[in-house]
Amino acid sequence: MMMQLITSIQNERVKRAAKLHRSRFRQKQDRIIVFGEREIERAIGNGIEPDELFIDESESISGAIKSCVDRFESRCFGVTSAILEKIGFGNRRDGIVMTAARPEQSFDGLLDGKSEGQSPLVAVVEGVEKPGNLGAIIRSADGAGLDALIVSDGVTDWFHPNCIRSSVGTCFGFRGCSGSNGEVQRWLADYGFDVLLAALPGESVFGSTVAVERPTAIVLGNEANGLSNRWTDHSGYRRVSIPMFGVADSLNVSAAATVLFYELARQRNRL
Repeated sequence: MMMQLITSIQNERVKRAAKLHRSRFRQKQDRIIVFGEREIERAIGNGIEPDELFIDESESISGAIKSCVDRFESRCFGVTSAILEKIGFGNRRDGIVMTAARPEQSFDGLLDGKSEGQSPLVAVVEGVEKPGNLGAIIRSADGAGLDALIVSDGVTDWFHPNCIRSSVGTCFGFRGCSGSNGEVQRWLADYGFDVLLAALPGESVFGSTVAVERPTAIVLGNEANGLSNRWTDHSGYRRVSIPMFGVADSLNVSAAATVLFYELARQRNRL
């Protein structure tokens, strides 16, 4: 494999890639940045083509990623460790970094891949602030077999580098989109969803009647304040909760999401 070599830290490709750590530059360039072999392999496996693959010329890459690199040889750039350090802000996982156009997301076709013969089960997260939490929630939704995840009034970016890392690349294959609270609620109403709010107080989620066989959405709030009044004041939504037996009155939002997703999937006989 022959790669173009970049030896200057002032190279324009390097400077543009390094800016992708900041939200406003990801929006301005309409691009994302991905670290790590597993995450890059999952991105490419889900149809995302790289703009650039920056590879530390002093390190070897595994066979799993080499096939991806071979497909895009003209977009591969050998770089020094110092340059990769600049692009990765100290993150040099596996000696490879990818930039790519931002994948499109929308409500259109969000349920096209829903489980065969079953009413959809989706999650909504409102105002989650930490990209690591959002990534962990996406990973849990994928693991529990949910059909989609919607970010409502989002504060963090689905394709934030830390979200990609925390989701271990599952964010590239799992169906999702973002919208305002109003847009999300209208979409849920249009598709006839029963809406469950993860809120205190609420009916224990560990009950035989929580996950009805209609289209169902489970909604979680942000780390500090939980759900806003836009959700809790809605008379048609049902509150559910996870029983707590210790001093703490709640779980971290990503931990709570995992418990809820798997319990609802179990009640749907998906497990």
